[in-house]
Amino acid sequence: MNNVNIPNFLEIAEGLKRDVRLFAKVYCLQWFDDSFQNQGFTDTNFEAWEPRKSPDRSPGRAVLIDTSFLRKSLISEEHENSMEFGSHVPYAGLHNNGERMRVVQYVRAHHRTKDGKRYQVKPHSRKLDIKFPQRKFIGESKLMMDGLDNWFLNEVEKRFKQ
Repeated sequence: MNNVNIPNFLEIAEGLKRDVRLFAKVYCLQWFDDSFQNQGFTDTNFEAWEPRKSPDRSPGRAVLIDTSFLRKSLISEEHENSMEFGSHVPYAGLHNNGERMRVVQYVRAHHRTKDGKRYQVKPHSRKLDIKFPQRKFIGESKLMMDGLDNWFLNEVEKRFKQ
């Protein structure tokens, strides 16, 4: 009889499942990091971020990059059949979703020097109503998912040809 070499489909599937998780994690985190480099988010097309308002305290600096803490905070969380991407920085949602922040700021008593004279400032409070423009850097992207699909199909073809 002829020796027929039947591939171990279960082993191929397990290897593919492990590799697709690793590739998707790295690919998606790199896609979101590229948003900071490109200064905008790419879904079906590129949407540039709104520039900072005038007066700009540091002209020439990229938007959303001061200490790059937000950029470096991108994380992924794996579940049985899904992955979630996010950031552990508390202000990430303000920038990504374009939210409004309404707070009361309490100012302690302090001294201020103006024109060489020292003045006493009384304790007071002020209401702040700040609207952050949406500068999406993380989220669902059609082009990103198409790239993952293409990689997956090529990987399946390559593994079953072996």
